[in-house]
Amino acid sequence: MKIVSIGETTADYYPNIDKTLVGGISLNFAVQAKRCGAGFVSLVSGVGRDEIGRLILDYLSQEQVDHSHVTVLDGKTGYCEIIVLDNGERYFPPNSYQQNVLANYKPSAADLAFIQQHDILVSRYDISYTKSTFNTVMQTLDFHGKRVADFGDWFDYNGRHPQIFPYLNQIDLAFISGDEETVETFLPLSQTVKAQIVVTLGEKGSVALVNGDVIRQSIIPVDTIVDTTGCGDAFQAAFTVNYFKNGDLKAALQAGAENASKTLQHFGAS
Repeated sequence: MKIVSIGETTADYYPNIDKTLVGGISLNFAVQAKRCGAGFVSLVSGVGRDEIGRLILDYLSQEQVDHSHVTVLDGKTGYCEIIVLDNGERYFPPNSYQQNVLANYKPSAADLAFIQQHDILVSRYDISYTKSTFNTVMQTLDFHGKRVADFGDWFDYNGRHPQIFPYLNQIDLAFISGDEETVETFLPLSQTVKAQIVVTLGEKGSVALVNGDVIRQSIIPVDTIVDTTGCGDAFQAAFTVNYFKNGDLKAALQAGAENASKTLQHFGAS
């Protein structure tokens, strides 16, 4: 199984502990997928020519994630400030996210050819910037393997969720976080679209929607929730690896819940 994750890498700064940790949705997924047993995992992204950029490349090497197509660009690596509340929930202060070098990053022809060498392509659909490079790659690249897309948070769509629907016949696995209303909206679609739809429900667990039916998975309780950052990425990585290995939805939901529970117990996504 060869997985390629395309998208963001960031420096995540935590005022709580006065530390900067490696992060970014796409990096988090790649690292977690490798830890969950994927044979070969690579990341296609960009970092700055700065200390955190070097740290990210070293970290990917340590985690055995191929970074041969993580481009080093003049400027600063993407940055995000994360404040963790007493209950472990995270808070992003205003203007806490800065794309930096990712704002103008575009994968090269060599990067796109490299992506084609994988079995599974994982990307994020960014509702806040529909013309982003990674949205464009997800929509236009003639990829012959399996496609996985993270559609983010239901509540960020502000009623514009129907714009997701056309993609559900172009991809094989779709993740979205939300609530029971989200489940009710996507449940009828599960009878007609190509994608396997998975909705994560935070403390209420997760569900897979299959031909109009719902398969539910509870969370795995932990003694102390330290930080919820990256919990969704950990769930998605474990689910994806398990699902495409075995095709067992219940087992994949269980694997996702177990991996998410580990991530809850420390600062940082991985």
